[in-house]
Amino acid sequence: MEQVKIGIYGRYSGVDNTGKLKTLIEILQAKAVLCIYEPFLLYLREKLDMPLECERFTSTKDIDGDMLCLLSAGGDGTFLEASQFSVEHNIPILGINFGRLGFLAQVPANEIEPALENLFEHNYSIEKRSLISVYLGENVEFISNALNEVTVQRNNPTMIKTTVRVDDELLSSYWSDGILISTPTGSTAYSLSAGGPLMLPDTHNFIITPIAPHNLNIRPIVISDTSEILVELLTRKGNAVLSMDNKMFEIPSGTKITVKKSQSVLNFIKLKNYNFFKTLHTKLNWGIDIRN
Repeated sequence: MEQVKIGIYGRYSGVDNTGKLKTLIEILQAKAVLCIYEPFLLYLREKLDMPLECERFTSTKDIDGDMLCLLSAGGDGTFLEASQFSVEHNIPILGINFGRLGFLAQVPANEIEPALENLFEHNYSIEKRSLISVYLGENVEFISNALNEVTVQRNNPTMIKTTVRVDDELLSSYWSDGILISTPTGSTAYSLSAGGPLMLPDTHNFIITPIAPHNLNIRPIVISDTSEILVELLTRKGNAVLSMDNKMFEIPSGTKITVKKSQSVLNFIKLKNYNFFKTLHTKLNWGIDIRN
């Protein structure tokens, strides 16, 4: 019987996860052909001190799309990086959490064995996670997709003004540290910290959240993800910063940013017994009385 191929994306961690990483690799080696992100492969060979012969990749061009899935070994930041490879080739992705909070990397490091058993026995479903597409300037040049959020933020002590239009209708002008547009997946990330609401992953909406607005009556708003959002930036001094998940660069005053739902999706592996409410209970301690 031909073995399936599984990709692994990871990066160096300051935490010593040697034992759990070795468990992960040993189980996978016995059941699959491995294709590992090359910098992570070099790290594994040094860290685990074990022979590790496998295929490797360094960019999306090295992946042919015949993988059963892509595993992200790390925290949510690692998952965001790995998702770029997943989306490019429509490969389902599963996160093994070697980080801290782990909303995206749903499998705790101490549950690797049962999680992989469910994976190989196909005890999972595929959840289609929506992405945001970002376009820049008058010529509407495509920049990137984002899984969590897009932000426009100040890069100096001076507030910036962002004028936001939804489907050509004026929403508001915000004098603030910036503006944040989140997917349902990103509702548990930066948007949550900025006061935005939580949304179920399969909700068809965007959240627009001002970051530290000077007008205290300004609040986050939820809109349909069929809408097109235009953000016009005005700064009194210097540039601002445009970020899309873990990608960022400076943009000048006067820049127009168009944001809309991407035609691509992320195929998120939802293992048996996983649900969003359980994640809220375990990650955010919902329903726990800290007085006890």
